[in-house]
Amino acid sequence: MEITSSDDSEYIYHPFLTIAEAARFLGIGKQIVYQLIEFDEIRAVREQGWILVEQRSLEAFRASGQLT
Repeated sequence: MEITSSDDSEYIYHPFLTIAEAARFLGIGKQIVYQLIEFDEIRAVREQGWILVEQRSLEAFRASGQLT
């Protein structure tokens, strides 16, 4: 599944994680995950009432070392 916008760099790629799964993946609280989405640090999509976070963006964020 991918959701597109007008720019190819704006593709959102599967797999997705829930907010809780994303928080566990990064070792942070769910509220911080929401803030990271709000500040465009990680990418997410709303699907049938769920907010799903792109795993690829989580991996890139974690690799960037911004959490340390």
